[in-house]
Amino acid sequence: MVKTKIGLVGFGVIGKKHADALISSQSCDLAAIIDTDTDTKEFAEKNNVIYYNTLDALFANTPVDGIVLATPNSMHAEQALLCIKRKMDVLIEKPIATSIEEAKLIIEASNRSKTHILSGHYRRFNKQLEAARYIISSGKIGALIGVSDIWAMKKHDEYYNIPWRTKIGGGPILTNLIHDVDCLRWLCGDIEEISSHISNNTRNHEVEDTAAIALKFKNGALGTILLSDAAPSPWSFEATTGENKDFAHMDDCCYRFLGTKGSFDFPLMRVWTYASEKKAAWQFPMLKTQQLTGAGDPLKDQMEHFGRVIRGEELPRTSGEDGARTLSTTLAIIEAANERKTISPHSIY
Repeated sequence: MVKTKIGLVGFGVIGKKHADALISSQSCDLAAIIDTDTDTKEFAEKNNVIYYNTLDALFANTPVDGIVLATPNSMHAEQALLCIKRKMDVLIEKPIATSIEEAKLIIEASNRSKTHILSGHYRRFNKQLEAARYIISSGKIGALIGVSDIWAMKKHDEYYNIPWRTKIGGGPILTNLIHDVDCLRWLCGDIEEISSHISNNTRNHEVEDTAAIALKFKNGALGTILLSDAAPSPWSFEATTGENKDFAHMDDCCYRFLGTKGSFDFPLMRVWTYASEKKAAWQFPMLKTQQLTGAGDPLKDQMEHFGRVIRGEELPRTSGEDGARTLSTTLAIIEAANERKTISPHSIY
């Protein structure tokens, strides 16, 4: 088959991972890299990939079928609009933009041009998360009652030597928790109400280091999230799933789900139920089953999906609208803490 030609914009940590996914792809081809770093040019020459330092240079010289934007968040809107103007389908790394206003501009432009936006919430391609979604949707634990999420780890002090990470918008809520917010939306449905408290008492930076969050989902289920990037802990998506090899793998759980017929934890996937409805109460023992599965390679699976989107074989699993909903929900966490009141993400988007 003729490979789908992809241009990659940005060659930082996540950009390098996208490059690896494209180089190993059976259906997509890394046609060009756009970046301003000289090291990127060396990588491109070594791998026989065309290098440019601007998007305009790419569009003027090399035909591509789609674009991956792995640039700093503040550049997403401008670059996405430029790609859409060229009738390009675009995979935009999370968050889709830095504000809802920018996200709306991207979505409206995409709708007008009949192009596709794939929001880069790649965890929706994690095999463990797909299995968890099936357990919930199949009714195995009954109707969902509640969910508990812990994301806690200790970032090394050098991480904060980069100034923007100590400023508002650079903390773990928008950098890390946005992934968990998207996971919970995908697993449990839209979130209708949020209340939260945030603190910077541990690191004493301008930005938060800890947050406690209460959620109400559209289906009536309740949820809690405890977040900290200043606490040594085995409880985070990255550590427990083993998905990201940059993190030490911990044999524990980060999510727990409660239903009317049972409960289960993630990613160990231990499902707890009673033997029968007649013996479904606290005085009776519970049965445990386990359905372990590996994470797979979500970034590679996302790239293969993007190729199918470009070729018209599938619709985006995570659309621009979905990316904006996840962004508005994450922003609502910050607003709820700042305003000291319950916030609906729908009031933002």
